[in-house]
Amino acid sequence: MRKITLKLTNGIQAILKLWGASFLKKLIWESEFKSGRWNYIDNTTEDIIYHYLEKYSKNGSFLDLGCGAGNTGNEMDVNKYKYYTGVDISEVAIRKAIIRSTENQRNDKNKYLQADIANYVPREKYNIILLRESINYTPKSRVKGLLEMYSAYLEDNGVFIVRMSDREKYGAIVRIIEESFIVVEKYLADHTRAIIIVFRPLESARQ
Repeated sequence: MRKITLKLTNGIQAILKLWGASFLKKLIWESEFKSGRWNYIDNTTEDIIYHYLEKYSKNGSFLDLGCGAGNTGNEMDVNKYKYYTGVDISEVAIRKAIIRSTENQRNDKNKYLQADIANYVPREKYNIILLRESINYTPKSRVKGLLEMYSAYLEDNGVFIVRMSDREKYGAIVRIIEESFIVVEKYLADHTRAIIIVFRPLESARQ
């Protein structure tokens, strides 16, 4: 009986992460980061994502939507970007990211903000807008609108980079991107179902 209750609780949390109000989503993510649930991904230096970030960075700027505890801002080559902004709904994650950047002497380049990426409004344009395992927490019916909203904050030659751990599970999101945007490059991992998609908005989406 206890296992059934736990599954139900997890199911409700999954629904709220997608459809809940910002304050409810924040409560869930705060609890998970406080509990240490996401500590296992604190080191991702070997992730292929860094190859693509460095390839398209042009020594420019990054907006990391759903930055978590600051992996990207602390693990990518410090000489490959000018400045970085990480946004996450969890204050616990943001505090951890700030501490890591200070320890790594990147606080002059890295900035972190607590906000829900569903309604965060950037103050500038970026060379890369990254969604690393975060877009799958957006309802499929809202994915296109979310990306089109952020299209206005890409530099003229800027790109989105999306990474998801399971291209089959999130196949609907992959199709939305392929049908609604200009795919520049795509990486499909051989040993896992991970996918990385580099893409640009249609010109109409920028306006």
